[in-house]
Amino acid sequence: MERKNDRECPYPRLCAHRGYNTVAPENTLPSFALAVAMGAQEIELDLWPSKDGDLIVCHDKSVDRTTDGTGLICDLTTAQIRALDAGSWFSPAFRGVKMPLFEEVLELVGGKTILNIHIKSMLVNKPKSEKMTERSRDLSYRHSNHIETLPPLPQGVEEVLPEVENRPVVPYNRADFQIILDALDRYHCREYAYITGEADVLMTAREMAPDMPRCCLEGHMNYSIVEHALEYGCKKVQFCKGLTTQAMIDRARANGLVCNVFWADTAREAQAYFDIGADCLLTNDFQRVRAGLENMKHD
Repeated sequence: MERKNDRECPYPRLCAHRGYNTVAPENTLPSFALAVAMGAQEIELDLWPSKDGDLIVCHDKSVDRTTDGTGLICDLTTAQIRALDAGSWFSPAFRGVKMPLFEEVLELVGGKTILNIHIKSMLVNKPKSEKMTERSRDLSYRHSNHIETLPPLPQGVEEVLPEVENRPVVPYNRADFQIILDALDRYHCREYAYITGEADVLMTAREMAPDMPRCCLEGHMNYSIVEHALEYGCKKVQFCKGLTTQAMIDRARANGLVCNVFWADTAREAQAYFDIGADCLLTNDFQRVRAGLENMKHD
């Protein structure tokens, strides 16, 4: 069944982060199929190119955490990646599930939901600092433990690190980006998708697909995400819980930006972020949060 495209689909929205990943292994066809079957208006997925140029759907740069193999995706051929088991780590019931190709996801759910396509890259000039490491570690801990964080958001803590802001940026590979665009066009999905990424991805997306909506992640851990969203002509911005202030959300809304928030895994939390200006909440537990929000409407 064809659904409304990104321009037509109303807000507020829930986005199934890596699919419905509390009931099926993340970033796999079962997790995406379950999310869409349950009515997800939007799903989020992550893309990396394999050694031989195919688009692999995986959050991490390596296959270590979510398969029975090891190695960087960019160093492995598609055949090597497809030989791995990407389901057993989650549950024996998913033994044999494969890490999907982007085209397989499009064939399965294209035109049936909005695609938040997070294009990942090795970031040649990725900044390193003790504070960025601390922020990343804290974010990972909160997310992996599904820690609820309710507003009000902190004020006056927007510490921007100059070593991050001033680093040189190499644009994302044009050939890899063209493969993404070609796949979207083959499945008539451009209107059902938007591109999410950091500066390298946004630079290439603006050049090669200027009319396709862009969602900013540049500065998402450095309190400068709104400014970069405007710099790269983005229509959306994706805030990270715990690294966002109310002033940042207010600035985004004042500039007409759609506000995504990563993440909310309880209905109470999701509603609280909708109440302070979020438009789209990424969630790992889609049906639980959706059902909870519906119950709150009737209470």
